[in-house]
Amino acid sequence: MYTPTYVPLKYWYYPVGNTPAVNLVRDLPTIEDEEQQTNILSLACGDPRNILFTLWCEKGYVDVCVTVDCKKSPYLTLWNLFYHFYIPEQDLLLLRSHIAKLLHVSDSYKAWTSSSYGEYIKFIDQATLPHLRKYWAQYAATEEEDHVRARNAQARSAIRKRSAEIVSGGIFNGARAAGPLLFNALPAVQDIYRRFWVSGVAGGNAGDIVDLGNRGEGIVNPLFTVSSAPSREFAVHYAAEPLVTFHFAEAFYDKPSRRNVTAQAEKAVAIAKAQFLDWCNIFKCFVQEGKVVVRLFFGDALAFAHALQLWPYETNIQRKNPRSYRKAWSLEPVSMDGQCPKQPFDVIDTSNLGDHVGLINILSATAPLLKQGPAAALYTESLLMATEDTADSLAALLGSDVTTFSLIVGLIPSGLLSGVTMEAAGNEAALSASVPADGRQRQYRMRLTWKHSESDDLTVQPGNGTQVAFESKTLASYLFSVYRKMFVNEDTTRIIERNLRMRKSPFSVDSARYTRAGMVALLRLVRSRISVDWDEFMRAFLDNVESDRTLLVGLNSLQELYMHLHLFGLWTTEVLSKDPRQLDRDIPVGLRPKSADKGLLASDKLPSHVHLVLIVPRDKLQVFTGRNTDEVGTPPLHVSVRQVYGSSQFQNSFSSFQSCFGNVKYDSRRLESLEVKEDENGWLGTEDLIIITAVPTFGLLMGRRDGLRVALRVSASPETAVRYSSLGLLLIVYETGLDDDSRCFVCYDAPNLSTNVCQGLQKEWAQASILANHRPLHSMVELDCHGKATHFHNHVDFSQDSAGAKALASGSTIRIEHTCPSTITMCIGAAVRHIINYPFSVEGSRAKLRIARKSSWVEVEAPIKAFNGVDRFDSWTQMAIRDNGVLMCKDIPRIDLSIQPLIPLSKGIDTTWIPIFLGPTLSDAECATSKATTNSPTSGSVKVDFKRSLNTLFSFYVRTEPNKRLNIGKCCRTFQLSIEGSCHTIIFASALHLDLDLGSIVLEAFALPLTIPKVTALAQSLKNLQEAGNPLSILVTPAESVLWKRLLPALAERCRIYPHKPDCEYRRPGATIPLSIEEAGNPLCSCGEGQILRATSLQMAAVWKEWKTFAKYVTRIAISPIFPVPFVENSMVEFNKLMKTTPSSSSSATAGAGTSASSLPGKEREQASAGAGVVCAHCGKEGGASLKTCGRCGRVKYCGVACQKAAWREHRTDCKKG
Repeated sequence: MYTPTYVPLKYWYYPVGNTPAVNLVRDLPTIEDEEQQTNILSLACGDPRNILFTLWCEKGYVDVCVTVDCKKSPYLTLWNLFYHFYIPEQDLLLLRSHIAKLLHVSDSYKAWTSSSYGEYIKFIDQATLPHLRKYWAQYAATEEEDHVRARNAQARSAIRKRSAEIVSGGIFNGARAAGPLLFNALPAVQDIYRRFWVSGVAGGNAGDIVDLGNRGEGIVNPLFTVSSAPSREFAVHYAAEPLVTFHFAEAFYDKPSRRNVTAQAEKAVAIAKAQFLDWCNIFKCFVQEGKVVVRLFFGDALAFAHALQLWPYETNIQRKNPRSYRKAWSLEPVSMDGQCPKQPFDVIDTSNLGDHVGLINILSATAPLLKQGPAAALYTESLLMATEDTADSLAALLGSDVTTFSLIVGLIPSGLLSGVTMEAAGNEAALSASVPADGRQRQYRMRLTWKHSESDDLTVQPGNGTQVAFESKTLASYLFSVYRKMFVNEDTTRIIERNLRMRKSPFSVDSARYTRAGMVALLRLVRSRISVDWDEFMRAFLDNVESDRTLLVGLNSLQELYMHLHLFGLWTTEVLSKDPRQLDRDIPVGLRPKSADKGLLASDKLPSHVHLVLIVPRDKLQVFTGRNTDEVGTPPLHVSVRQVYGSSQFQNSFSSFQSCFGNVKYDSRRLESLEVKEDENGWLGTEDLIIITAVPTFGLLMGRRDGLRVALRVSASPETAVRYSSLGLLLIVYETGLDDDSRCFVCYDAPNLSTNVCQGLQKEWAQASILANHRPLHSMVELDCHGKATHFHNHVDFSQDSAGAKALASGSTIRIEHTCPSTITMCIGAAVRHIINYPFSVEGSRAKLRIARKSSWVEVEAPIKAFNGVDRFDSWTQMAIRDNGVLMCKDIPRIDLSIQPLIPLSKGIDTTWIPIFLGPTLSDAECATSKATTNSPTSGSVKVDFKRSLNTLFSFYVRTEPNKRLNIGKCCRTFQLSIEGSCHTIIFASALHLDLDLGSIVLEAFALPLTIPKVTALAQSLKNLQEAGNPLSILVTPAESVLWKRLLPALAERCRIYPHKPDCEYRRPGATIPLSIEEAGNPLCSCGEGQILRATSLQMAAVWKEWKTFAKYVTRIAISPIFPVPFVENSMVEFNKLMKTTPSSSSSATAGAGTSASSLPGKEREQASAGAGVVCAHCGKEGGASLKTCGRCGRVKYCGVACQKAAWREHRTDCKKG
């Protein structure tokens, strides 16, 4: 309904997922209470990897403990069943045995709920269970049945064909699973992909091939051959590769070579297998302890989400009268008669569903289901590249400026304003730069976290902000521009341009993803959130639509738009508000007399809309079924209703229709009942195709009855016009007249539905949502000529005799204080303070005032904050205590360091990949800034300086092997953040980990803010530390110093596993987070101090023997690199230049990225130290002007002769006469 209906013969099955597993709760606060429930909605969840990985990531926060013996684990059979095309016979027997149990306990819904499975696997509607039983029965079918033998033979043939096609090449998607070691993995992932398709087992693992038996051919795995493919043939996507769903970076620490590719592939398989076994064991433990419940629904994701929106408002009677269908190509209704989930949801994950149904449809369907509050997160993902310039990609998907659209739907993508993310966005830029273009649709993975726009400022409690408001015509103009982008495929002025681009390399925005029902769903969301004169807005919006001449084809869809506006309770035109037979009295529309009709249309009283049923003969579908699937493609279809006679000629198109194959029986007496028996064989069956669509009634009354033609047509495009030229100019698959009673008839309602009974439910939902989103104060949004939100306009009235009115009348001065990202305080004189909480961050320092002292009002015009390269770390690093006492952290995901693999840094281990990984941490614009200030201690940008400091920290930690340079044992390094000659924080870095979830690296460290009491207590220890030359001094500017202090509490909170004390300093009245940003002030609470043994492994605890005197004063933190947000800034141009240099050269990587990531002495060392002050190239001690320059090369400095001699062995290869 919300997306076009496509011919589904070219079908792809995704049984193993296509991206690495992610932690779905990483943005939620640390669990304080194990009884706390988290509600997660996973739409289009094709496999359970994200659920399993999420539970694994959370095992350290709840009381579960497991150990796995990989060699003896029963889960090895599950591994085979989940990920192998071919399996041993004993695995198939085990599968059939288990399915026999499932079939036994699922004989009825009641039987299932009473079984042990029913305790943790529940069904949202009872009809889902029979659908699953059908698949279970197909899995259990034996080769004694002819269709199973044929299916297995066809599967082997398809697999052999695909394996032959990839002998000389491969798919690079698996490189995403290597995280920061992506480049090292590229050769091996191609081999892993090829070996999977050649051998039929994950990664072509030799041991698994031997276990197959049957000369290594095994038995075809029914979990891969049975799918929803209409052809019932093997439909696994050509890019499927099981290992991509895991995290196997550990397999690729060594540089790739021809000799070690096979060994790396085998190691990747072993790592993935171990992860899977651990995930399964964790899931079992959660189930046994009653800590996880899975609720299932079988059907279309959008239909389900919209049904969930209305479910709380349904009466018992309405729940017995379904109003929507379960999925495309079926007339089975959605009946929420099972165990519905608790709403709203803490987390909603939509995978890459947006690539298939459109991002706007996703947001319209899910935004109302997301819980209010700063922690709740909606995840969307796209794999298909939307535009050539990734910085424009999100705007292209939304058809709008991102900030404006965020205000409209009430959700903001994380990183929009700060421009930074801890997710390794550079990986995708690197993969895109490394994979050669082959003319197919290109990929660029972009995973977004959407949160409520009010949550941009954690200090504002939900419901305390102002409501977004628009002037009617402004909103109408803006949403009309979105409308045009949603239906850009109908724009006749851009057909040639789009066709040429699609032939070369199509973008995701080139495909039709929306129907008018999808646009109306967006308008319904706007209606529930935005304060606007709705009637005036709708008139202006529809005026724009009706007068538009760019979407000429779209004019045929106007009646469908009006009808859905009416059905959704948003707007009713005059022709839909009256009995259609009465229209001629007020509006001469040329309706024929009642006597000229029959059936429902001859009734005395007619509804505003009816349902039209068209029966398409099976033989007319030969145009699709008579070709191979590659020739068919996926053409969109629509229903056409046209009048071909007289002066009342018209043509209307309806893209939101339902269809199925089967027999239909029309009850001519009741005129409202249709009995349908579906053909379960679908496209392979013998029954005709049934098409049902809702249409306005008055259109069927216009002109001669024998002139009304109803048709199923292929939607026109340059591609379909060529591919289906045999259908004629109008691309008609089948057409008949309204007089053809055997093939076309009209009824009150759609089969199996009661939409008329439930029609008022949409209005009830809208009214309830409007009330829930209402705020007493409004912020009027002003847009520029490009539809970009620029200002909030607020009108503040002071009542007569109020303190504010008196202060204004007395001439008191008015000033604006901007203390929080989305809050300003208007101060009138000394006593009156009026707080305005905006629905989005503003630039309070640029706010303007209009004052009417006699009338007692003030107007405030505040610029809306937008990313423009200006630092926004005040928002990114923000933390706050909410009303419920929960400590919230802004846009910095949690991590359990104890389960993240350690990165080995011992002698002989290659680490040149680390500076390459850090290369894209600077955006293209930041690279230019950094290069222009290479020899300066500051770039002039806090963000660039901070990234320089981070990369300095990482690069020096990596290179500090026990080489007598810093006089510290391996895996232990100290850094001090220094400002104007004094140190304010010492960082003890103890271990470098992989960050599996973010595809990045993370430094496990401990922070020691140097307050006066701590300096006093540690005076001798600090002196010893300095005399030993241990701390590498990182020189920071005052602004960067403040940033570090703002960030430290967030870095501590993201890896916290200890509880905050009842008297935690953060919770004290008047406390702020950080507690202090002043010199010698402590930004951290004391709850984490001394949590060394609890926070680290025994291996890391041993390291602290060297720092034991500091142990009880430090707090653990997790430091990660930060990257540009891909939809905000580009980092590909400079990175592409970097990739032209030798990948193994860390100095080249550093120079190309403009960062301080080099681990080599010489000029690169100076660049690395630029952000940290001038230091000795041997011991790292900061010396400034007192350091002596090497007389031979003039590029490095030393404390004196002793340091120079000690460093000569390493420096000699780089030292050249100037």
